[in-house]
Amino acid sequence: MYARTVFRLASSPQVFRKAAPSPRLLQTTCIAAATNPESNDPTVVAGLGLERKIRTGSEDLETMRRRLLYQMRKRGILETDLLLSTFAAQHLGSLSHTELGDLDSLLSNIDWDIFYWATGKTQPPESVCSMPVFQKLRDHASKRGRTIVRMPDLKQPDSKN
Repeated sequence: MYARTVFRLASSPQVFRKAAPSPRLLQTTCIAAATNPESNDPTVVAGLGLERKIRTGSEDLETMRRRLLYQMRKRGILETDLLLSTFAAQHLGSLSHTELGDLDSLLSNIDWDIFYWATGKTQPPESVCSMPVFQKLRDHASKRGRTIVRMPDLKQPDSKN
């Protein structure tokens, strides 16, 4: 019954009937996936039974820049969105392929963690501190000062590589 209520809030009842003809089955499947401690599959999101898309290294540089630009602008926490989007506007076009990979792994962390690490409120893990792109982000955060910041206009990052 809980799965039906949650799903109806997200979409119309017609979509619910088409997507999940049996709300009991949906609920049972989710609970079984969440309570199965033997599932160590990295392609499954823990506790939800949802598949996770694993990126391969076959992404070209421009596609990677575009994806990272989107991920940096649409995080969900305004403070992190502003910090990362202004960083992207200034630096994303000049980052190397390895720095883009480091940035991609940095963005897999929680929004508030990224914000607190970049602003110096909490100490980041050593794996994050050792990234050159994180040092650039930290420098960017410290130079912002106390100015009113808005989301920069969306444009293609300049590719210098």
